[in-house]
Amino acid sequence: MKDHVWIPSRNGRLSAMIHLPETFREGDPLVVCCHGFTGDKVGSNQLTRNLAAFLEKSGYGVVRFDYLGSGDSDGEFSTDTFVAGWKEDLANVFAWMETQKRLTASPVVLYGHSLGGLIALTHKDLAKRVVARVVFAPVTRPVHNFRDIILGENLWQDALDGKEIANFYGRGFRLQSQFVQDLLKGRYDPIQDAKQLSTPLLIVHGTIDEVVPVQGSKDLNSVYCGRKELVELEIDHVATGAQDKLQAIVAGWLQKMFSSR
Repeated sequence: MKDHVWIPSRNGRLSAMIHLPETFREGDPLVVCCHGFTGDKVGSNQLTRNLAAFLEKSGYGVVRFDYLGSGDSDGEFSTDTFVAGWKEDLANVFAWMETQKRLTASPVVLYGHSLGGLIALTHKDLAKRVVARVVFAPVTRPVHNFRDIILGENLWQDALDGKEIANFYGRGFRLQSQFVQDLLKGRYDPIQDAKQLSTPLLIVHGTIDEVVPVQGSKDLNSVYCGRKELVELEIDHVATGAQDKLQAIVAGWLQKMFSSR
């Protein structure tokens, strides 16, 4: 069963899809999906949509949503895209879930792809709802990743100078300078934050990922103190031609985790 809802955030509305199996009951696990930079709740080649459908068939509830300015949500990509805003959006998704009787008792698994992985890893779980995290090709060194690979040094410097930038990494998006300014101001460091986490963590990363190097996931795995697993696959940043492998790994890990609870 799949429903569309609007969730208020940052003076706008987030577009979200809720997947609930017919067998879903209060207290059943719920996976919340955080998409990546220039992405949306559907994903490249329907990556996130297909993962959500697979998890629904496996008995899990799923919430996948667009950040403000992305996908079908309100706002504009150029002005509403920055990590602090995305973190606020995720916090508002959690606040919305607290108003939904069928979801309030569900243990939450945070899933994040790429920059969404950074959001999942650095989310402040004040309500203690998150029981595990799953990240696919997570951004763990955001300044290095965006300055040296995704934006490039020239566009990075233009943003530092307060200019609007556009057409980065082969994508036709426009972006105001607040994205880069926020990365520097926020000093986001998922690897450092991971030292404070103890909930189970699954990391999946492609060895031929040219967007986000796999070394960051290796470093994350090495410092993580809780139960953890790093799976390296010969796939690219969006699991092209290998979505079934990603789905099986995620669902299998969740099954093992919840069967031991």
